[in-house]
Amino acid sequence: MLVLSDSLLSAHKRMGMRLRSLQDGSASFRVCHCVASGCSLMTPWDGRKKIPQSAIGIAAHVLEGRNREMQRLLAGDPAARVVLVNSAGSVARCRQLGEQYPQFVAGRKRSRLMCRLETPWTVCDLEDVVQQRPRKKRFAEVEACNLRIKDGLYGEDDDEHFRPEIAKQAENEVLKAVRRTALDRYGDCLKKGEILIVIAAGWNVGDANYSSLDCDGKALLRAELVANAELCALNGHPISAFRDKMQELVRRNRGSHQSFLRRSILKIRPVRPKKCGLVGPKRRRLRAL
Repeated sequence: MLVLSDSLLSAHKRMGMRLRSLQDGSASFRVCHCVASGCSLMTPWDGRKKIPQSAIGIAAHVLEGRNREMQRLLAGDPAARVVLVNSAGSVARCRQLGEQYPQFVAGRKRSRLMCRLETPWTVCDLEDVVQQRPRKKRFAEVEACNLRIKDGLYGEDDDEHFRPEIAKQAENEVLKAVRRTALDRYGDCLKKGEILIVIAAGWNVGDANYSSLDCDGKALLRAELVANAELCALNGHPISAFRDKMQELVRRNRGSHQSFLRRSILKIRPVRPKKCGLVGPKRRRLRAL
């Protein structure tokens, strides 16, 4: 599992890359977490930090395969599947104040491609299970969560991030629920060496420009949504195709965002994999990432 996230899922790694194992029942899987704390999927931190990279920038570097463990896991260029963590209801305050990132949520809804690959449940749905709140709609993926905390996942002082004392547990439960969604959606493909790419970043630029350039020549909201959609379009392609796309997006992001403005979210369609995204019979069978 390759996870691209912002600070919401930064409990195990504040910023940068971390490779770890996660257990869900009897199943064990590897998680390569690319955390862009203070940044987003496409937008890097614009200050003087040591790692001012976006989540895509970190992931593109990871997929170059310089890490020995990653080289082993990516051997054979396995196919990759995409799941987007639902951007709606992603923080606790959504219950009282309404959707906190309406522009980004609306942008994803314009794309049938992104809607198909989003989780049907939200982070608030998961918290409902944790707190045992009354639920109008139940999702098997989150109902399987065994974590129970009366005070919920979010703190009173910071209702946009998980409470520090349970942040690691909460993050693990989100990722396990995402994996259950992916297994239900993609079946045994993930058990045969395919990689799951999880996108859980981007909505914190909801107030940025979408249809025009700002004074710096950027349209950050449009760039985030285009990046989401273009990665979704590669669903089922070899991981090398995602690496190339991420590197391309990083290059495009450095300059003017005119290229993103010219891209219509509605017109971004799935790109058929040359080999249908299947692991060939002669390929090395890999342990799922």
